[in-house]
Amino acid sequence: MGKKLKSVLKWVIYYPLLVLTCLEVALLILGYRRYQDKPYVVSATPENAFIGDDSLGIYLNPGKYSIILNNAIEFETEHLCDNRRLNHHEGNIDKPKVVFLGCSFTYGYGVNNDETFIAQLQGNFPNYNLENYGVVGYGTVQALLQLSKILTDTSVKAVLLDFSSFHFMRNVLSQNYRRNLKIGYANSNEKTNNLMQNARFPFLGDCSDSIRFANWRDLHSDWYGRNWFASVNWIQTLTESYHDKKLNEIEITTYVIQQIAAKCEAANVRFGIVCLDQTAETDILQKNLFQLPWLDVKFDFSDTDLTLLPHDSHPSAKGHLEIAHKILPFLTSILRNE
Repeated sequence: MGKKLKSVLKWVIYYPLLVLTCLEVALLILGYRRYQDKPYVVSATPENAFIGDDSLGIYLNPGKYSIILNNAIEFETEHLCDNRRLNHHEGNIDKPKVVFLGCSFTYGYGVNNDETFIAQLQGNFPNYNLENYGVVGYGTVQALLQLSKILTDTSVKAVLLDFSSFHFMRNVLSQNYRRNLKIGYANSNEKTNNLMQNARFPFLGDCSDSIRFANWRDLHSDWYGRNWFASVNWIQTLTESYHDKKLNEIEITTYVIQQIAAKCEAANVRFGIVCLDQTAETDILQKNLFQLPWLDVKFDFSDTDLTLLPHDSHPSAKGHLEIAHKILPFLTSILRNE
């Protein structure tokens, strides 16, 4: 083998492998590891409780279901034909309506129809029907899209947006959320990719843009070797974090909620924001939206007495009851001005 060829092989193969090996060892010493998904299993009877949608991402497939989370938490749910969950205590359909928009916390993931905070609030408002439009995985952009159809119903008198700090990254479809959604959701059920193949997830890249959509198949992919090597995981994590730091999550979320509020005002519908968990970012959001009715629930998602932990972090029936107690005076005040 000639000297020139040996030199080329050193620079092309040997030295890069040496550098990568040293980097891998150094990262392992510092405590970095390869990426490992946290196991999360969802099974539903009948199947297909949640399906893909070409504008909202996820849609509630109509029907009655028994769902088991992580082989430990079982709950009964019923999805209606208008992409909402049944409120067990709904009454006469001719009553004026209060609509709740939100994600899985609003939906009541992990608890039965009559245990969600919306169902538990219903008895305090016998002259209204409280409707649950919360859907797993939704952010504020989906709420804006839902609202256009909901407000065509003139019996809607009030809308409550149930906001969580998780919605910031959902509204801009950050790399972190893309991965959680694509990889985590897909791993929860072997049939997910088939159910979601036509799904498109809405997001805003800038306040001056129109709503954009990301296809399920293009949502996210791990670099080759991320599940094997700490170095690959570290480099991809840094790259994605750099991308996410450039996203104007709070500004965009402020803009989306202002659009929701404007739609409600134009339809002469009362509007309020229920912030479930308080963070530094939600405090900034509240200041940006100081003119809108705002409730801080300050729910503790790490409280094992109020959540389904250790199997799942969603609120338990007891947690939903606490949320209902805090929303009660807020909703009473909003409806008093209706």
